[in-house]
Amino acid sequence: MKKILFGLFVLLLFSPLASFAAEKKTAILFYADWCPHCHKVDEYFKAQGFYEKYDIQRLDFDKAENKELLSKIFEAKNKADGLGIPAIIIDDTLIAGDQPIIKGFEIAMMSSKGTSQDFIAKFGRNNVSNEIVSTRNVSEKKMSLPIWILLGAAFADAANPCALAVLILLLATVMTAKGKNHALLSGLMFSLAIFLSYLLMGLSVYKAIGAFGVSKYLSLSVGILAIVIALANFKDVFWYGKFFIMEVPLSWRPKMQEIIRKATSPWSAFGIGFLVSLFLVPCASGPYVVILGKLAEKTDMAKTFSLLLLYNLVFVSPMIIITLAMYFFNAKMSKLDQLRKDNLRILHAITGVIMLAVGTYLIYTKL
Repeated sequence: MKKILFGLFVLLLFSPLASFAAEKKTAILFYADWCPHCHKVDEYFKAQGFYEKYDIQRLDFDKAENKELLSKIFEAKNKADGLGIPAIIIDDTLIAGDQPIIKGFEIAMMSSKGTSQDFIAKFGRNNVSNEIVSTRNVSEKKMSLPIWILLGAAFADAANPCALAVLILLLATVMTAKGKNHALLSGLMFSLAIFLSYLLMGLSVYKAIGAFGVSKYLSLSVGILAIVIALANFKDVFWYGKFFIMEVPLSWRPKMQEIIRKATSPWSAFGIGFLVSLFLVPCASGPYVVILGKLAEKTDMAKTFSLLLLYNLVFVSPMIIITLAMYFFNAKMSKLDQLRKDNLRILHAITGVIMLAVGTYLIYTKL
């Protein structure tokens, strides 16, 4: 178990390194953040290592001057099929469309003389180099999800009372049946299963959003979602149990408890962890969805994976802490469960405050 946890931390700290040669052939890419075809080209370039091999620079198509510039280039090249992106300039060659770029880019770059910016200057844009931002810098800027948002949402998820209730019931069940040693291993295996389950679900949602393209208003949408989650939790602070609760639905609880009580060994606890994770989705997925929505604006899979690892490590940390407290400090599960019940409103208040701050920030920075 220690080796598994150590391995997860190693993956978390892993960060890809990229080195750039002093002299590289230049290409100029017209793109837009909302364009799914642009994302396909971006993913292909990353997979092939072209960003390291060449100096691929980008002009934002949403800026009026860049749209006008590309329009002039299309006209000069007698492109009859209309203005469109992605479009890339290599010397005096224009390639438009994701598939033409993917098929023809490398061949064109191999014969390039490095005159792309000279070609752009012919269209009256001598200062265009001042506006071009390298893809590396743009990518880093786009990946700059404030860490406090990620950690805040993860702590809000971790404070959810239903996730803690599930673990306490599991530990009490195994400890009664098999003793403290089995309960320790079962608690850790259960936590690992929840961690892996939510990590896989997160990756699936992230890839699904990316497959359909990302709206430029997605950040605003997840900001609104975060505030809705905050308000729902504040409802549980003042009117707990009315209308709905931000926890496992009451009708699901008997079945979930029946499943948990069957966990009599570490491996069964691991398997049950995957099943129980489905019960936790309604109450413990709100903050996660907000973070996934924000991460879906990015296209760097390595950094996204590291951030998801960090989020889910924070999410399961209370489960690990409770398990260790049970083993090393003889913490009574009945007392812990009563403590949880006595502080339900406080836990919902913590989640509400954090998600309100996250939502306000995301909306403020988008408007």
